[in-house]
Amino acid sequence: MTRALPMIEGGHVDVVCFEALSELTLAILQKDRLSNPDRGYTFDINIIARQILPKAFERKIPLITNGGGLNPLGAAAAVAQTASKLGLRGLRIAAVTGDDILEQLADLQRGGASFAHLETGEALPPTADLPIVTASVYLGAAPIVEALKAGADIIIAGRVADPCLYLAPLVAHYGWSWDDWDRLAAGIVAGHLLECTGQVVGGNSLALIDRVNPRDLPHLGYPIASVDPDGSFAIYGTPGLPSYVCAETVKEQLLYEVHDPAHYLTPDVSADFTTLRLDDDRGGCVRVSGVTGRPRPEQLKVNLGLLEGYMRELIFTIGWPEAWRKVEQLKTMIDETWHGLPIRRVEYRYLGINSLYGELAPLPDDPYEVIVRVVFTADDQDTLKTAVRRIMANGLSGPAGMSVSGTTVGAEPRAILGLWPALIDRSCVQPQVTVQEVE
Repeated sequence: MTRALPMIEGGHVDVVCFEALSELTLAILQKDRLSNPDRGYTFDINIIARQILPKAFERKIPLITNGGGLNPLGAAAAVAQTASKLGLRGLRIAAVTGDDILEQLADLQRGGASFAHLETGEALPPTADLPIVTASVYLGAAPIVEALKAGADIIIAGRVADPCLYLAPLVAHYGWSWDDWDRLAAGIVAGHLLECTGQVVGGNSLALIDRVNPRDLPHLGYPIASVDPDGSFAIYGTPGLPSYVCAETVKEQLLYEVHDPAHYLTPDVSADFTTLRLDDDRGGCVRVSGVTGRPRPEQLKVNLGLLEGYMRELIFTIGWPEAWRKVEQLKTMIDETWHGLPIRRVEYRYLGINSLYGELAPLPDDPYEVIVRVVFTADDQDTLKTAVRRIMANGLSGPAGMSVSGTTVGAEPRAILGLWPALIDRSCVQPQVTVQEVE
């Protein structure tokens, strides 16, 4: 978060966006909200309010984030409290809501919404029969544009689609129409390149693995896009901070989370990456032009989060000789120890051997050591805790030389959130913008 300060203090930007959400994040936020109804937003909101907002407000640089998560109004109230303590009088805080439709699901089903699974086509069973804990619609840029036009200094949203955060200030500034598909698509590409921060400036790069100084990685600045009225733009790093922006890093980020480069679907436009052109000046700046777009989808995506039980893991170390024979003994011991427990699933992976590539990775004949990761699930937490106690009661009765990671033994069960992706008619979703001013 604080890496945004150099671009703000240096006067290098007009707007700063913080993309903060994933489906895993929403699951964590729901857990927080269940224990405290005032929570449900990302902790980053507090950092932004204390350390970044004062500098941005002083320079009249709006901040935009979807870190409001499941509780944008609560996040806005927390920011207002902090801003008041810091004396930021006149600060305008906007909260964007309407993406969370959890409480409306039953009514929507009765109204004819099927929420058919995007991959299987299966209709969603009655919500009363399912442990649904989140229901978040991917909103577009329009409510953020509205908030910017209302003079908001910080905009806190829930589940706005990642690149739409960055599209909004471009629409607000240039007045692009909502059917100017090529310009909207260009703004989406700019947002897509900016949303993962360090990745486009040299982090997480396989292409530059021999060029990036690893000592620079903790200090990479955030990327900046300078966008022209026609939608073409230049992308570069924060001046004064390490940056490795080049055609290779831009291409790596372009491909991130993209299933069909010709149809990158967002709530505002379908962007075509195949028509764009990259011009690398080899001086740390890449120009992007030629992006084209098609009309936005008729429906919006909604992700439902279903509580599917709980999981635990234990990590065992098995040493040479006869390591694989000992591994088989370990599996049999676990199976017998857990006999009668309602364990739903047990999965074994060997860290450093096949944990990433599964069956594609050949197993060595007689390794010096094998690190066995055992993941097991159940419908309730107590079953998992009992399973761990039973294993530990075996003590030195296990395979020769076996050891277990104490950190995994003492861990708590984690909730398993299954995703149910579906579509919803736009008419069923009503985003709202609430603006308050700090006195």
